[in-house]
Amino acid sequence: MAKDRARPFSRKHRKYWITVTGGMILIGLLDLALGYCSYKPPPEVHERIVYNVPNVAGGGAAAAPEAVACAPAISARIAASLPGATIVACAPDRVSLVRGDHRIELELADGDVAATAETLLLPEIPAAVMRAFAVAYPKTIPAGALRRSRRGADPVYELAFPAGAAHRIATLRADGSVVDVR
Repeated sequence: MAKDRARPFSRKHRKYWITVTGGMILIGLLDLALGYCSYKPPPEVHERIVYNVPNVAGGGAAAAPEAVACAPAISARIAASLPGATIVACAPDRVSLVRGDHRIELELADGDVAATAETLLLPEIPAAVMRAFAVAYPKTIPAGALRRSRRGADPVYELAFPAGAAHRIATLRADGSVVDVR
């Protein structure tokens, strides 16, 4: 006699499907109970993600830059606003500083800072900017980043593409909207 594969819910198979269905319901209830008892709500303080990307600026130790003399008024103002920074180049309209792993370029106008450009390490890029870059260019890790800001305007972030990519630089706002790609 051939097996009856066409009628799995017949009287002949009742003893199997009732126990199998009951077992599945029991397993489902156990899963719900375990999930309910072991659930912990996420913490309010989020863990900072630190990227470990080889061959990125800031990964190695560099020699300390040599300080350059600048006008006393400019030097005093920089010492007050950016403690620990070393002036490495000084011109009447532009000052270059180094503070830790950061290189900072200040554009001066009438003795005031009109614009700044600061190099950033990958973990320092705002999450919205990094997310927008990752969505627009999947499987691409920026080779470097720069935050540019002008007096009275929101900062923009320039993310450099790795060597050999189709583009060189993507400019994004702090909210993640793309301004320009070159």
